[in-house]
Amino acid sequence: MAKNRQTGRAGWRTAAAIVAFGALVAGWAAALIAPAVATGFGALSCIAFLLYRHDKNAAQAGRMRTIERTLHLIDLLGGWPGGLLAQDQVRHKTRKLEFQVVFWATVAINCALLGLLLSAGLRG
Repeated sequence: MAKNRQTGRAGWRTAAAIVAFGALVAGWAAALIAPAVATGFGALSCIAFLLYRHDKNAAQAGRMRTIERTLHLIDLLGGWPGGLLAQDQVRHKTRKLEFQVVFWATVAINCALLGLLLSAGLRG
């Protein structure tokens, strides 16, 4: 597990992201989740991580920032595990309550929609 720069320990967000990635891989391996869905989550998570990191770097350098709606859209579409990992690893957007409320709403909506798709038989 990656270590948090400030404490030397992996944070709960990193642990939760690893569990989410593990669940996707396990679901794909058990043919419960279509390969395209698992791949989509992985790709969107990578994009989310990069966007969060870019936004943090831009904030520190005083450059143009990524619009929060963009971060939330990527999270909603399935990139939230990468967003969660980035929040922990680059320490970005963890203290802004309004952002966190919307972030966790996107996670809940995404998980609910994935659950509906899986219960409807959209499997691998």
